[in-house]
Amino acid sequence: MTTLARAPLRFADGVRSRLYRLGAPYLGGLLADRARRVRWLACGAVATSLTLTLVAPLWLLALGPVLLGVPHLLADLRYLVAQPGLHRHGAASWAAALPLVAVGFGAPAFVGLLSVVPLALLPAGQAPRKLLALGAWLALTLLALRFEFTFLLVFLHLHNLVALGFWWAWQPRTRATWWVPALVLAALVLLLSGAADGVVTAFGTFVATHAPGLPPRLAGRLVLTFAFLQSLHYAVWLRLVPEDARVRRAPRPFLASWAALQRDLGRPLLVAGAALALVVAAWGAFDLAQAREGYLRLATFHGYLELAAAAFFFVAGQRPRPR
Repeated sequence: MTTLARAPLRFADGVRSRLYRLGAPYLGGLLADRARRVRWLACGAVATSLTLTLVAPLWLLALGPVLLGVPHLLADLRYLVAQPGLHRHGAASWAAALPLVAVGFGAPAFVGLLSVVPLALLPAGQAPRKLLALGAWLALTLLALRFEFTFLLVFLHLHNLVALGFWWAWQPRTRATWWVPALVLAALVLLLSGAADGVVTAFGTFVATHAPGLPPRLAGRLVLTFAFLQSLHYAVWLRLVPEDARVRRAPRPFLASWAALQRDLGRPLLVAGAALALVVAAWGAFDLAQAREGYLRLATFHGYLELAAAAFFFVAGQRPRPR
């Protein structure tokens, strides 16, 4: 990293060190105890996502993908591919990657689902688990072939829960870890029950793309739940998973975090990701709706990547810890 690139990170580390010294008498326990810190961060993420959904749902839907979409795709690649080493399996890795690339260029849903097969067959042994994974893949493929539009619509909504599922899978099973899913469930009940109908305004294009053909009231509620879960999806990949994935239990300096990011993804991919994020953001400054749609078309692959990685961890009988 050049001196020019290090300077802002050093400055940020200096500011954070001062803030930590000021807060240490009150927050020392959270800084030292990662499990408790992550739990509080997760509860805060649920509360923040719900608040933004109730206060500014249109901005949340429009700006979230444009500003946070590309960084969260890099997090997907880092924690589901690079750290577990799924890219080091030769032909199986390529066989899983090609369908993902194809859906990024508009291939139908059943092509994206093909990425599940090589990763489900990759782990040694575990024949019953392989049969279960392949049976689930076949069922999803038949649904995608028969009801592609409905499949894509349901997948659009439910894939936001996949990140929460991955994070939940590698949490220790204590009573306190149930706080987060309980809060998420309470928020979903609130949004779907109609208690938040007063904040539903003219969703317009969001209803057309996220809840087409449904009664206006139900459509508005589904769009609200999508805004909430999408925000939480980004928080999981960009904040909660990085806290759990690092070896160091205490918060890591920004310089060290950047060095670890380069080790995991490599400088060429990081440069390409940064360039893409800037392009999407600049596009959004001129045409926010088109920038959002363009990003979503590009990002179609990552939902299938998450399914394929889930199949691998299930067949291998492993909890999906990145390290």
